[in-house]
Amino acid sequence: MWVCNSHLKEVMMLLETPHIRKAPYQIKCSLCENHAFAKVYYTHRSFKFTKKLYSSLKQSVSQEA
Repeated sequence: MWVCNSHLKEVMMLLETPHIRKAPYQIKCSLCENHAFAKVYYTHRSFKFTKKLYSSLKQSVSQEA
């Protein structure tokens, strides 16, 4: 998942022990239209993270709290 500066903290709280790598130039955030700052992932294999999946994950985490 590609994330911008404004979504990095939020995604870090949703995922357990992810890997983080600096994003290449001109990549967009998976959650908005800003330029991505970092790539957050569990494995070296890419995963297509969508805004719909993000919303459902965020909702399930907030219900657990």
